[in-house]
Amino acid sequence: MRFAIVDIETTGSHAKGHGITEIAVIISDGSKILERWETLVDPGEPIPNHIVQLTGITDDMVRSAPTFESIADELENWLKEAVFVAHNVGFDYAFIRGHFEAMGRIWRRPKLCTVRMARKLLPGHNSYSLGNICRDLDISNGARHRAMGDCAATVELFHRMMQNPGSAEIISNMLKRGERESWLPQHVPASDFENLPTTPGVYQFLDRKGSPIYIGMSHNIRHRVRSHFNGSMKSSRRQAFLRDIYRIQCEPTGSALMARLIEDESIRKHWPIHNRAQKSVPIRIALVSYLDQRGAMRLHLKRQRNNMHAIRWFRKEEDARAWLHSMAAKHELNPELLGLGSDGRPTTFSNSDIERHNDIMNELMREARTISEWAIIDRGRTPEEYAVVLMENEQVKGWGYSDDVVSRFEQIHEIVDIKSSSATCDAIVQHALSELQAGKARFKIIKADPALNIEV
Repeated sequence: MRFAIVDIETTGSHAKGHGITEIAVIISDGSKILERWETLVDPGEPIPNHIVQLTGITDDMVRSAPTFESIADELENWLKEAVFVAHNVGFDYAFIRGHFEAMGRIWRRPKLCTVRMARKLLPGHNSYSLGNICRDLDISNGARHRAMGDCAATVELFHRMMQNPGSAEIISNMLKRGERESWLPQHVPASDFENLPTTPGVYQFLDRKGSPIYIGMSHNIRHRVRSHFNGSMKSSRRQAFLRDIYRIQCEPTGSALMARLIEDESIRKHWPIHNRAQKSVPIRIALVSYLDQRGAMRLHLKRQRNNMHAIRWFRKEEDARAWLHSMAAKHELNPELLGLGSDGRPTTFSNSDIERHNDIMNELMREARTISEWAIIDRGRTPEEYAVVLMENEQVKGWGYSDDVVSRFEQIHEIVDIKSSSATCDAIVQHALSELQAGKARFKIIKADPALNIEV
């Protein structure tokens, strides 16, 4: 087998927006060096001072060097029909692939990471950075942070690992199409992915300390987690995201609805640094009351992110307006007094009219505040289990799982864990209800009734 061990020097830490200043390639058969090639590269941009201090490569040194476009064909010839090998391969591979893509060329090679190989074949080291592992193994490097110096040190490390009796099997597994080792973040054990189910649930990416840095949900946990690691690593944010992941854990939920609810609760509990969507609280339509200058009670709709001072709230303004129109018709009220357009009737009152009007409005508000309990019965995590989501009007009160037979609604209160109010959870249930109406979801709805026999 032919291996192309590669090291590059760059103007920055991520492929998107930074250039290559030096490339070194050593061709090996796994035990001895066959050929070498190296070149400085004009990155097309000034080299930052801290990079100059680190590598010793200056603007003067690359001013007359070839551009990547001018050496692309030669580099591709060196890398063709070879396995691309590098220490932390994602970095070097992303830069070279990104530069080819910037030219409109598709470039792909099978790749091996000597960091991952070392973790398997040389366990027990405190650090697997190139400098530290080479120091531990007494591998010399006379030109650290220069492409050929680091490349030659990587070759020596690679050759030593290739002498290990287990290296052939490990390399074979890493090169298999779709093999976890080739695309998982470098710190994540392959077993973490292997243990993921293909069922609905919530997954967490954990950092070195075991704290969640990202929480997500999916109908198929394994498929969704895999999708996070597809594509290139061009942006610095993506590189930092993948670099910070050390473990993957998950919680099967039985259904997508439960996965969305548990995901929201988990995000609000941990606020992971790479979750952004849930940090924005949805705006809801609140129904509030006030007294006009004559002392007559009126209602109006207000967009707000919480339930403060709300008599009732709605997810969509059209739902709120439809409810108010129905109340105006039921109580024979001028819609203008409910924050709607006028129907032509006068809105002026005598004192006795105001008193009667306010009595009607108080009755309307009592009706608006009336708590109606109902519940969603959904799939559980096993065939014998079911999930319950307890609702009060449009608000989620809690959820839980049970495999006990429930015959009366009151038993649901013993099953669910009461949760803190979340506008996102309420919106999740409303979305699920719309999917149910469209035939895209399957769950049962039951209402509170002491005499109701419930079969679940």
